[in-house]
Amino acid sequence: MEKLRICLVGPSLQGNLALEYLEASVHEKGYETRLVPFEVRSDAPGCVQSILKFNPHIVGISIGFQCTVDDNLALASLLRKSGYSGHVTCGGNVPTFCYQELLEESESIDTAVRHEGEMALVEILEKLAQGKDIRDIDGLVWREGQSIVTGKTRPLLSELDSLPRPLRRSTPLVVGGAPIAVMLASRGCIGECNYCCLRAFGKDAGGKRFRLRDVEAIADEIADVYHKLAVRIIIFQDDLFILTSEQKSIDRMNAITRAIRARGVEKMLFWIKGRPETITPAVAEAASEMGAIHVFLGVENACEKRLRYLGRTHDRQDNSNAISRCLDFNIRSSFNIMMFDPDSTIEEISENIDFASQYFDLTWNICRTEIYPGTSLLERLKKEDRLLGDWRAYGYQMKDLRSEMMFRILRVMFEQHAFTAESLLNRLINLSFARHVHEELLPGPATAHMSARVDDIISEVYKDTVQKLREVVDFVSRPGFDEVDKSRDFAIENAMEINVRGHEYNNRIDEIAFLLDARGAKIRPAS
Repeated sequence: MEKLRICLVGPSLQGNLALEYLEASVHEKGYETRLVPFEVRSDAPGCVQSILKFNPHIVGISIGFQCTVDDNLALASLLRKSGYSGHVTCGGNVPTFCYQELLEESESIDTAVRHEGEMALVEILEKLAQGKDIRDIDGLVWREGQSIVTGKTRPLLSELDSLPRPLRRSTPLVVGGAPIAVMLASRGCIGECNYCCLRAFGKDAGGKRFRLRDVEAIADEIADVYHKLAVRIIIFQDDLFILTSEQKSIDRMNAITRAIRARGVEKMLFWIKGRPETITPAVAEAASEMGAIHVFLGVENACEKRLRYLGRTHDRQDNSNAISRCLDFNIRSSFNIMMFDPDSTIEEISENIDFASQYFDLTWNICRTEIYPGTSLLERLKKEDRLLGDWRAYGYQMKDLRSEMMFRILRVMFEQHAFTAESLLNRLINLSFARHVHEELLPGPATAHMSARVDDIISEVYKDTVQKLREVVDFVSRPGFDEVDKSRDFAIENAMEINVRGHEYNNRIDEIAFLLDARGAKIRPAS
C-alpha cells in the first residue's frame, strides 16, 4: 500500500504551533508530511509549486482569520487550476464557524475540519488509505450533492499530553539572535469575554474548555529543546498561563522550575501571558524565579464601563497593579488597549489615552474590538441591527459619531504606525523583548548601551503616539469635525507627517535589531 502524503499550508513567519501539532499527529501514524508556508496571496504560485512537487494525497489549509479568507480561497482555486486532484480540506477558527459559507463559496475545497483537528485529520488519512468514505467523521463537514453536511461535533481533547509533541525544525526561530521555541502548557480559557473567538471556540465544541498539560511533560519538552536545539527562550502561547487561583499558579510555576532544573536546564527565559487581576506579588515572584522576563497582559481597556461591556472581570487599578508588580521582579509587560468598541465614547477613549500616557517606558499598541464568528458580541450587534459586513469581515459603526470619526481618521494616520502586523508599535514590542533577552544572557556595558538606545526610541515613539491621539480627540471635539473634506485632509496631512518620522524610527530599529542579532550569536553554544 502506498504511504499517504499530506501537505499542511499556513502562515509560518513566527512558526505555527497549530500546524506543527497537526503534523506531529499524522507523522506519528506513519504518514509523510510537509509544511508549506503561505503568508499572503502573492505567495500562492510558489506555494502551489511546492505542493505539486511533493504530490500529496491531501492538502490541509489553515484559515485562522477572516481577513485571510480570500487569499486562501485564491490559493485553493490556483491549486486546482494547476492540476491538483487530491483531497483539499481546511481548518482553523474560520472553518469552525463559517464552514457553510466556505464550502458554498469554493468548490476547490472538499471538506472543513471544525474545532481541534488532530484526531479528525488522522481519521481522514486512515480512511483514505483504506479507500473508505470519509463521511461521518466527527468534526468534519462535507458535501453531498448540492448540500453541505455537518458531522457530529467532536468534543475538545481532554488529555493534551496524549498528543505527540509538535515537530520542530533543526534550525529554530531566533529573537535577538538567541534560539527560541514556541510552546503550549494548556489549551483554552475560563474567561467569559464576549468578543473572544477562543471562548466561542471552546463553548461551541463542548467538553472541558480549559485543559492543563502535565508539568513533567512540559519539563521534558523544555529540556528537549534546550539540550538538542540550544533553545534558551520559550514563548508560551497559552492565553491563561497564569491561573486564576493564586496558590495553584504559584505551585504550578514552582513545579515547572524544579522539574526543568532536575533535567539540567540551567537558565531558560520565558514570555508568558496573564490576566491583570491574577498578578499578585507572590505570582510575579514565582514567575520571575521560573525565568519569566516578559508578560503579555490582558489589559484591554482602562475604562471600567468598557471592561464590563467586553465581559472582563478586572478594573483599571488591576491593570496598574499588575504592571508595577511585574516590574518589581524585573518582568516587563506589553499589552493592547482596545480603545474602540461599538459603544465607546470619546470621553472613554480619552480615559484610555490618559492611561497609556503613564507608560512611555513600556511597549503597547492600540486597536479596535473586532467581531469574530461565534461570539456573543456578534449576536448582540445582530440583535441591535448594527452588524455590518459578512462572514469575510464583520464590522460596525460606533454609536458615538466622534468616536467613529476618530477611528476612521486613525485608520489613515496609523495604518503603518499601529494597525499592521509589522507596524512600528508591534516592532517595538519585539525589539524591547530582544533587548531583555540580552540583558539576561549577555549582561555588560555593551548590552546596557544597547538597552539605553532601545529605551530612548520607545520613549520618543510613545510620546509621539499619545500626542497624536490627543490631537485627533481635539479635532473630533470641534464643530465641523464630520465634514468629509476637512477630516480627510486632516487625516492625510497627519499620516504624511507620521510616516516620515516612522521611516526614521524604523531605520533606527533596523540598526539596533541587526546589532542584537549579530551579538546574539554569542548566546548560541558552539556546535
